[in-house]
Amino acid sequence: MAQQNIVVAGAGIGGLTAALALAKAGFRVTVLERAGAIEEVGAGVQLAANATRCLQALDVYERVRANAVVPAGFAVMDGRRGTVITSAPMGAAAETRFGAPFLVIHRADLQSALATAAREIPAIDIRLGRTVDGFTALSSGIAVQAERHDAASGEDSESIHALALVGADGLRSAVRGVLHPAVRPSFRHRAAWRATIPIAALPARLADPVTRLWLGPGAHLVSYPVKAGTAINLVAVTPDERQLHGWGLAAAPEELLAHYAGWSDDARALLHAPDSWLRWALFDLDPLPAWGAGPVTLLGDAAHAMPPFLAQGAAQAIEDAVVLADCLKGATDIPAALRRYEALRQPRTARVQTAARGMDRLYHLSGPARLARDLVMRTRSGDAMLERYRWIYGWRA
Repeated sequence: MAQQNIVVAGAGIGGLTAALALAKAGFRVTVLERAGAIEEVGAGVQLAANATRCLQALDVYERVRANAVVPAGFAVMDGRRGTVITSAPMGAAAETRFGAPFLVIHRADLQSALATAAREIPAIDIRLGRTVDGFTALSSGIAVQAERHDAASGEDSESIHALALVGADGLRSAVRGVLHPAVRPSFRHRAAWRATIPIAALPARLADPVTRLWLGPGAHLVSYPVKAGTAINLVAVTPDERQLHGWGLAAAPEELLAHYAGWSDDARALLHAPDSWLRWALFDLDPLPAWGAGPVTLLGDAAHAMPPFLAQGAAQAIEDAVVLADCLKGATDIPAALRRYEALRQPRTARVQTAARGMDRLYHLSGPARLARDLVMRTRSGDAMLERYRWIYGWRA
């Protein structure tokens, strides 16, 4: 029945978390995913306390934790000198400080944990190989046109009647395209290069459970453990003018290494370790003045895609999911509940988007500005850096 069902477009981190939260709130959920299988490639995800607190509330934290790592510390490194600019303990100290743990995890492991949890709930129906082809508001909710792409049976379509439609279908959201056809992702003139390497391939000094941010002129590098501590995830961000979008774009290691000429031996040891890299162009969205209309709303990257420089993209989608479910639970006026969700989420996500864009400039300074930044960071403790982001990490639904 339409009044019991909510359609979620997208089975990424945001869409699956939304399905879990909505089912917990008493709804049936139909998840439409354009891919033929739920899978993600070579990327890590940092889950700060604001995200893990939500996962705990949804009873999936322990499942996620099984393949994750709790970092023992974080360090900001001088990429050229290889020295520590500032650092702070994490682990139990960070959990005590912010009331929930910090995790780092491979994206595929996170998505697998969420998908497995969702498939165990009878109220959640995940339909693969389906895209949202359109939708029509009805007096009783919404009719969602879902088109199926199947190599064996060809193409067909169906109309799903539901209470609401949640567009959690990513940066190039089909749902947002109908709601806001003039909105286009903004190219950041940077590429992110990702690789995962076995921890045994690195010297012990680089294989400890520490999240490291290596800063240098025009580029930066992030390293942290994943796969329950058996691998290291690398993210290198460089200038780039190629706008071709996608996860599976092979990248030439020698091209990447040219951006890091003159960097420290440790940084270059990390960069030399992978046999191959994947590269994709970085895009985000300007904060939207409105997300949804009627019985339709947006969630995650579809609503507020942001640069990865605060490691909050997945966390903000997870936050969206729990707030959305809370607003809809027991609601009799669904469009009004969706507008309440948007009113609660828009100011926060816009602030995080803006802060992430600001870190782009800060991370990539050169010359005297870079030296001044490093001096300020050395003067302040790593604990002070964490406290600077209490407004992010300390958030509670």
